[in-house]
Amino acid sequence: MRLISRITSKGQITIPKAVRSALGLGDGDLVAFALEDEQAILRKIAQQPEATPSGAVGTELTEWASPADEDAYRDL
Repeated sequence: MRLISRITSKGQITIPKAVRSALGLGDGDLVAFALEDEQAILRKIAQQPEATPSGAVGTELTEWASPADEDAYRDL
């Protein structure tokens, strides 16, 4: 199967739905590109769990957890 996407002026492409389905790709998934000769190979990579600050295991950081903080930092 041959699928074609166009590159935008920002260097972005849309991965066709058939490719996303075949690789099990969804929102937020990470992909890796490997260059071999004149071909690029796209692979889904496993996401690593988010690191927690040292000493914070089992604790919740609440310094910036107020509703005002959530509103202020929502779009970052």
